[in-house]
Amino acid sequence: MPTALSWFSAALLVDSPAKGATTPSKQLPDPKGLQYVPALDGLRAVAILLVLIHHGLQPQTFAGFLGVDIFFALSGFLITTILLTELKRNHRIRLGLFYWRRAVRLYPALLIAIVAILPFGLLVRGSKHLIEVALAATYLTPVAGQFFGKAGLTWLQTWSLGIEEIFYLMWPFALILLFSRRVAGKWIVALTLGILLDGAQLMMGWTGQDASYFLRAGGLFLGCSFALWLAEHTDVRFTPSWGYSGALVIAIAVVAAGFRPSLNSLAYIAAAAGTVAIIASIVAGDRSRFGLKTVLSVPPVVYVGKISYELYIWHYPMAILIMLAAGTDQLINVGWYAIPASSVLAVLTHQALIKPAAKWKTKFS
Repeated sequence: MPTALSWFSAALLVDSPAKGATTPSKQLPDPKGLQYVPALDGLRAVAILLVLIHHGLQPQTFAGFLGVDIFFALSGFLITTILLTELKRNHRIRLGLFYWRRAVRLYPALLIAIVAILPFGLLVRGSKHLIEVALAATYLTPVAGQFFGKAGLTWLQTWSLGIEEIFYLMWPFALILLFSRRVAGKWIVALTLGILLDGAQLMMGWTGQDASYFLRAGGLFLGCSFALWLAEHTDVRFTPSWGYSGALVIAIAVVAAGFRPSLNSLAYIAAAAGTVAIIASIVAGDRSRFGLKTVLSVPPVVYVGKISYELYIWHYPMAILIMLAAGTDQLINVGWYAIPASSVLAVLTHQALIKPAAKWKTKFS
């Protein structure tokens, strides 16, 4: 029986072969595949810890907001790898299935947090909270913030989720177009998009203009570009020094942006570039015991990475509302207990959704 999504799940063909024929491997590069890599969750752990520290210390200056750029670069790489793998195996991208799996991964946890926090938010913020909830639930926080200056307060962190949702909607179509038109140097196209966005971000920073939510997406396309490049260079191996160099670049960016906010625009780019270097050492590195991959694969670190999305959703609205209820205007006064408390809620949410999400993901496969 056809489902509501079946019309949208119809295959979009890319160089569909004739019956009995095969598609030349040169047209569809062979990506690394989708084997689980614990160290990538370890990298997520680094990103979310930077964000948690950044918010927990406000108004003290700490550039942990660069954790978002780590998330962006990693997301661009992983999403592109997923799509490339499906293209290689099936000569098509099933858009409905892709969007369904994204929704199953992201929306239930967000909805649980929104519903659970709603009474507290109404008590503390009144009707303002309803507007912020509506923006968060529809991923329109960056749109409201960028064009109307009304991103809200309680769910402000969902601006990055909105940017990623726009990316999820548009990038599969762009990838289909690149392959169906047999565009040469596909990774260069993605890199160019990233450079254009980053360049515009730099210009805004140098001219003293406010940062743009949408221009931060440059990191997403740096990750996309590397995934496309790696699919065409499967025999390349990166030494552990790539990972350590990437980590050093991120550390320098965090310190520099913390001391000099005027360097924020440059720090966004540095964090994303450093992340790509770390990803390279993880997924295409040699099998050294001394690489960053080993460090990021430690089980407790990996687990923090696995719950990073839930941590990101819960921590900020809880900290903000507790701050307002406590009658203070500084997160640092409540962050030391508000963020650990929200972390417990994040763990519970993650554990509650593991089995249902696994079933939902395969429902339309």
